[in-house]
Amino acid sequence: MKPRQSVWSALLTLLVWAFAACLVSVLLCAYPARAASASAAATTATAVSTPAVAGLAPEALYELSMAPTCDYEARIKTWNPSTAEVWVDAVRADGITVYSIRASGCVASVALANGMRVFYRTSPNAASSGSVVDATYPLVVAQRMRALASLAEPLHYDSALLSENYTLATARGAAVAGRETIELRIEPKWPGNVRRTVWTDLHTGTALRVEDRNYRGDLIWLWEVERISFESSHRHVVQAARAALSSAEALPCIGPRMSLGEVSRTAGFVVALPAWAPEGYRLVALRPARAIGDPGESGPGRLRLMARMAPVAQLIYSDGLGTITFYQRAVPWWARRASAPRVGHAIEWERNGIRYLLVGDVDPELLLKMARSL
Repeated sequence: MKPRQSVWSALLTLLVWAFAACLVSVLLCAYPARAASASAAATTATAVSTPAVAGLAPEALYELSMAPTCDYEARIKTWNPSTAEVWVDAVRADGITVYSIRASGCVASVALANGMRVFYRTSPNAASSGSVVDATYPLVVAQRMRALASLAEPLHYDSALLSENYTLATARGAAVAGRETIELRIEPKWPGNVRRTVWTDLHTGTALRVEDRNYRGDLIWLWEVERISFESSHRHVVQAARAALSSAEALPCIGPRMSLGEVSRTAGFVVALPAWAPEGYRLVALRPARAIGDPGESGPGRLRLMARMAPVAQLIYSDGLGTITFYQRAVPWWARRASAPRVGHAIEWERNGIRYLLVGDVDPELLLKMARSL
């Protein structure tokens, strides 16, 4: 494979699954302001004797599941067609949520609190003391690390968009991890879009299982708690997370939306906007894309070098639940090869020295129509 092809292939592999991050942020940096009304209804979230969510409207229940208020420790299974099963340890205490996996001889973690996030690692021996080996925003290239990175991606949740494009209904749910649940069904009003089912703990409002299915009904993402305790004894984990969050490497979960001109100047080319998007989808984020590498790697990593050489513009469209991500980057004159968009869940094409990548879980025909509207 030629060097330019391998570089783009590495980026393509990373970026195709970056959009899944927008779907897997069920317990992440949800918007505190939006969760305020739901958290008021969950003031007894740590109690397990009285159902705390039985009387909530579906919209309030969903908001609460996006921003759990109780402390817990959990073992979580995540799955998507790319990474298969990845097991993640979760700890929440003192308003800080930490997701961790073992990778490359260390414990790799992402911590989230107050709208901020940071990737860091601890050594297995140092983990009990809560000392941080390295606080860094890593490159995520390994499959298991991509799964961890996806948990750090914020959901572009907008209650108005969600209500406009989806219907929400509740029913008594099956037990998950030995806990009683309420099943929340989120169905699209427009054909071709994603639907989600959430099994929420009856007593705390914590999401215990989340399924996303595409327009054909195929499972495209699963998040399930295997075991959970609504107490947190791993205070050393939170101690390390607090230290990492106080470092200069901590970043906002949702940065300020840049203007088209600002992103174009950063990317070094004129970023283009599609003239059409599927029903209900709105542009919710416009920013330069970050390259990410495995925190267990030594050295800068090929993707980090590639990111400096080829800036990428990232446009994110959402309908309140589903996400379409559009990447654009300039191609050096010696590597240009014009091509036309073809139908698929990931559509890649090149025109006038700009390479485009459009990914999403909507009907591929809708993606193709969006690509052709550029």
